[in-house]
Amino acid sequence: MTIKVDIVLTSGTDGCFNPGQEVVGEVIVILTKTIKVSRLKLTLSGIGRTEWSEPINGHGRFLNFEQFLFQVNDESSNVTYTGKERYLQSELILCQVNDFMPAGGYTYGFACPLPETIPSSYNSTNGHIRYSLTATLERPWKPSKVHTISLGVIRQLDLNREILLPIKAEHTKSLGCWPCLPSGSLVLSVQVPTNGFVPGQIIPALIQVSSRRPVKIRKVTTVLIQQTTFNARWPKTRQRIESVVVSRNVSPGITLPDGGVLAEDNLQVPWVQPTSSFAKVIKITYELKVALEIDSCLLQERHAVISVPIVVGTIPERDAELSDGESVHVWMRDD
Repeated sequence: MTIKVDIVLTSGTDGCFNPGQEVVGEVIVILTKTIKVSRLKLTLSGIGRTEWSEPINGHGRFLNFEQFLFQVNDESSNVTYTGKERYLQSELILCQVNDFMPAGGYTYGFACPLPETIPSSYNSTNGHIRYSLTATLERPWKPSKVHTISLGVIRQLDLNREILLPIKAEHTKSLGCWPCLPSGSLVLSVQVPTNGFVPGQIIPALIQVSSRRPVKIRKVTTVLIQQTTFNARWPKTRQRIESVVVSRNVSPGITLPDGGVLAEDNLQVPWVQPTSSFAKVIKITYELKVALEIDSCLLQERHAVISVPIVVGTIPERDAELSDGESVHVWMRDD
C-alpha cells in the first residue's frame, strides 16, 4: 500500500465527547514512495437524518405533479418521507503541498471545538444523528485517500437547570351502561413528587382510585414510555412517532371498596437516553402511564388510562430525596 492515512484521538472517552468539548488528536500519513500531493484536510461534520416509507392507500398527496409522477405508480406504492438537519461542518487545512512528498511518516496535530448547542448522537431504523471526522489526502489527477472515524456526542441534561414540579393528573369515567342508569363515576388520579428523574432512580407514583360503588380491578399496569418523534420535510411535512415501553410494573387485581383505594407503585428508570429537544428532526420525550383493567358491567370501556409527562436527565437534583432500588408495590385502603 503506497498511502496510509489514520486519525488518532487524544481527547474524549472512547471516542465520545460532550458539546463544547475540543476534539484533539493527530492525523498520521505514511507514504511508502514519493507521490505528488495537493493538500491534506480535516473535516468535522454532524448531521441528523430521518427517513421512512408509508403506503399511499389512495389518501397520500404530493406537493406537485412531478413528484407524483416519479414517486407513485399505483395505489399500493409507498411514499418515502425524509428530513435533514446539519449541526456542524468545519474544514481545517492541515497541509498545503502542491508538490511531491518524499516517502516517510508525517504527523499533523489538530484541535476542533464542538458547538455547545449540538444534540446527542442517536441511531434507529427511522433516523439518526451522527458525527464524523474525515481526513482527506488530495492528489492532482488521482483519487483522494480518505479515512473517516465516527464520533459519539453525549449531551448531559442537568435536572438542576430544568423547571421541575410536582404533578397530579386525574381521569374520570362515568359508571352506568344500558339498561342501567347512570350511577356515579370512577376517579383515577396519579401523583408524583417531581417529574424529573435520572436512570437508576425510582419514580414513586401515588395512585388513587375512588368510586361510590364497589368495582373489581383486574390489574394495574404502570409503564414508562419513551416516545421518539421523527420529523420529515419532503415531499411534505410529516411526523412519525415511535413509542417503546422501557419499564413496566403489573400489580394483581383488587376489589375496590367504598371510599376507594390508595396505591403506591414504584417504577425504576432504566438506562435510557435523556429527554432531548435540541434537534428538530428527532425529539425524545417520556411519559408515565397508569392503566386500570376494570371488571364491571357499569362500564362500556373497561380500561382507565392516565398519563404524566416525565423528564429523564443525566444529572440528578441536588436536594432530591428519591431512592434507588428495586420496585415495590404497597396497596392501602383509603379510610
